[in-house]
Amino acid sequence: MIWLLSGGQLYRYDGVNVVPFAKLYERSVPYAEVQSMAADPWGRLWLHTRNGLLVFDTRSWSFVEDASYVKGLKGLGIVGLFNRGDAFFVATETGMVWQVYQKHRTFLFYFDPQGGRGRKTVGRLFVADQDQVWLAFNGKLYSMDLHRYKRRLQALPPEVFDHVEDLLPIKGGLLIRNYRYGYYICDGKHIRRADLHGGATDDFTNWSHWSFIEKDRVKIFCKNGRYFEYSRDTAFELLTEGRHRLEEDVLYKNVNGWQKAGDEWLLATDDGLYSVFRAKIIFDYIKSGSSRGMIRQHNKYYFGGYGHLDLMTLQGDRRAYTEAPENNYYAFLERNADTTCIALEGGFLGFLVRGKVAKAPLVVPTGWRKEFSPMAFCIVARDADNLLVGTSNGIWNYAVASGTVSPLSDPTIGFFSKGMKILSIGQKDNALSFTTENGYYLWRTGQLQKVYPVDDSKLHIYAHLHQGEDTYLGTKGRGLIIVDKYDRAKPVDQKSGLASQTVYQMSWVDGALFMGTHEGLSVRTQRGKVYSYYHSDGLPFEEFNHQAMYYDKDADRLFMGGTGGYIAFDPSSLLTSVNQLYVPAPVLVGIHIGKRSNRYSQSYAAQELRDTIQISADAVWFSMDFANLDQYRRAYTIYYQVQPLMDSYQEMPPSGQINLTGMPTGEYQVSVMLRSGNQEIETVRNWVLHKQPVFVETQAFYALLLLFIGGITSFGLYARTRKVKWEKSLRRQISRDLHDEVGGLLTGISMQADLLRIERYAQKGKSIESISNYSREAIQMMDDIIWAIDTRNNKKGSLGDRMKYLAGQMIEPLGLPLTFDMDHQHERPMPQSVRQNLYLIYKEALHNICKHGGACSVYIKLQVLPHRITMQIHNTSNERAAIDPVVGRQGHGLRNMKTRVQQIGGDMISEASPAGFQVNVTVPIKNRLLSNFFKAYKI
Repeated sequence: MIWLLSGGQLYRYDGVNVVPFAKLYERSVPYAEVQSMAADPWGRLWLHTRNGLLVFDTRSWSFVEDASYVKGLKGLGIVGLFNRGDAFFVATETGMVWQVYQKHRTFLFYFDPQGGRGRKTVGRLFVADQDQVWLAFNGKLYSMDLHRYKRRLQALPPEVFDHVEDLLPIKGGLLIRNYRYGYYICDGKHIRRADLHGGATDDFTNWSHWSFIEKDRVKIFCKNGRYFEYSRDTAFELLTEGRHRLEEDVLYKNVNGWQKAGDEWLLATDDGLYSVFRAKIIFDYIKSGSSRGMIRQHNKYYFGGYGHLDLMTLQGDRRAYTEAPENNYYAFLERNADTTCIALEGGFLGFLVRGKVAKAPLVVPTGWRKEFSPMAFCIVARDADNLLVGTSNGIWNYAVASGTVSPLSDPTIGFFSKGMKILSIGQKDNALSFTTENGYYLWRTGQLQKVYPVDDSKLHIYAHLHQGEDTYLGTKGRGLIIVDKYDRAKPVDQKSGLASQTVYQMSWVDGALFMGTHEGLSVRTQRGKVYSYYHSDGLPFEEFNHQAMYYDKDADRLFMGGTGGYIAFDPSSLLTSVNQLYVPAPVLVGIHIGKRSNRYSQSYAAQELRDTIQISADAVWFSMDFANLDQYRRAYTIYYQVQPLMDSYQEMPPSGQINLTGMPTGEYQVSVMLRSGNQEIETVRNWVLHKQPVFVETQAFYALLLLFIGGITSFGLYARTRKVKWEKSLRRQISRDLHDEVGGLLTGISMQADLLRIERYAQKGKSIESISNYSREAIQMMDDIIWAIDTRNNKKGSLGDRMKYLAGQMIEPLGLPLTFDMDHQHERPMPQSVRQNLYLIYKEALHNICKHGGACSVYIKLQVLPHRITMQIHNTSNERAAIDPVVGRQGHGLRNMKTRVQQIGGDMISEASPAGFQVNVTVPIKNRLLSNFFKAYKI
């Protein structure tokens, strides 16, 4: 990751997005402004804020509070911070310099912090190497020998300190960059001005140059394209000089800071962040403008294109060749060491003879003048005396001796290339091969064959080469096409590593095919692997041109031209570099989780971005952010796959983010692959995502569910068995009631009927009355039994209504005073067994009152409460000597009532007194949910 400061705030750049730290951290940051910062070798950021020093650990994603290496430093003002790579150094405003290790720190030396004149520099005034620590502060230069732990102090002259910009440690001393007077060298005892030897335009006393240390050298880059390398010691000798291709805008802009990161330097400017690194391939750049063909004649190179030719010596001196007329010098053909033929887009042909350009003599027969086109794009030798020239209207034969030009014709089919724009011409076996805007053709006497494309479709083919039995075609839109001897076509496109789908130029060198494309340089090796090079690899431009290619065998240099001029390089060095490709490993930089109820969480801590990531059960969506820091340098593509959701890899979107929505519970594997353009090198890293299940998806839930279902099923079977038993019991009860109650009445009716058959029976009228009474009682008894077993009577108020009805049938005919006290406020549907038994107890009590109570008043109370039912039957005798009505029926009535109360789980209290007798019954009511359930199963 790249951390940077802007406007007093901290930001992180992951190659895709620049995100404020305040957003990444989520919680409130403990500072208002960051003045400077540095990263140590162990993933910690040391922040110099307006309120003192803070240390942030990017691995735990938290501010360090109590670690031993930060105790006593937190909150102090900072003079300087420096990362040596294996150690970290801190200078505080209290005048102390510390060396910090991963888990502890060591005190080095004191310096005088009083009256310090703080200066904001682009470079550093606090540096260290393996031998010394240096600090320039308040006009003094402090140093500490790290081997002998001996401090040294030197005064810096005002002209040196007041304009000091950077300190560069060198062997045996220090190089001081002064933006007004140049460079000074300190050898530990003396300070002297360095004598720099540069060109007349190289100014080392301004802002428009950049210097840094690399291994044993000090390198200084100037804005005029020149650089110098000096020995990294107090001798400071000039070792070499050369040219660089740094963006001039970088050195012209105000550079706010720089930092070395691996093998590259990061430069922060007013226009943004730049990366400076050494190109993998050394390409010589010839700024000849938009180029076409070229040729070497003796010790000079001639570069074609629009306008004048460009001339360059073998030493690299280049100028416009104004001795030749302006034209579009499109393609070149060497006839011999002194003579070269030139295809002119605006003048057909010309000759370059011993460095002089002359227009070729041209004789066009009268019959062909209307067909003739002077726009020539390619040229080849037909034989010693004739040339074949490809034009915008077919192939023409040029007789060198006479200058006569005529179309290349077939005895049978005539001018076979008429109307075609010829882009390249070659020879394959006994046939003439050529390419046009419509495709690739072969011509033999009497036959013209379109080889590719084989159908009627058209394809712009810029160039073609024959190698062995195969033909290589550089196309517009389809990349490289390889046609074998059976005319079968094999494509080589961007998926195979080709820089672009458009190939303008091709050349075979050292068994490899070099191709200039629309977006870079590509090389296809003998193994069939394709490697591509871009601006980040050192190319000054990426778009090449048609016909702009030349191999100088004597110098073993390949020239390739394009929109920015020409490049020249050693082909063998480029082939060697193909084995040095490197693809970094994927880096996860953040995760984001959207949860239910519009909750959101994100994490950037290293321990939370490990290979196994736990996702909470309430996650609705999940996303992963991946870094793409150095893709500008390396030609690779990022792919990803999520198993089991995806069957194959897909290309990572430009956002560098993988988003997953609606993930069911389970385990997923996210694989991220970085693959080189030719698909030969790849690195893969895997992450396991485990989404935790909600409770209803856990095994415990299923176990409880099975247990619940088993319990319900068992209870259902139990309830059904109880119901069957209850029904059998009900049948027995009905049978018993019919036998005991109705059967006795029917027996009485039968006996009275037998007496009536006896004619001499004197009490016939009394028997008839008995039969009538018995019949009414039997009807009443049957009615009570039917009401008791009918579940529809379980509804609210049914018991009270029946009790009133029964009292009206039994008490009112006797003329006894009757009082009802009914409270139905909390009544709800009543279990049948409770209702039936309460009613039969009530009936038994009334029966006893009617039979044994004599003259009395009757009080009946029924109260239904939320959790119980109480029933009270009380008769009050008017005769003081009345006998207890229950005593006479001790054997049957009271026992029946107690039995029924026990069946419904209630309690009964019976009390006798001289004034009367009362029965109190209390029945508890079960939970409503359970009672409804029991009711459904007749429990």
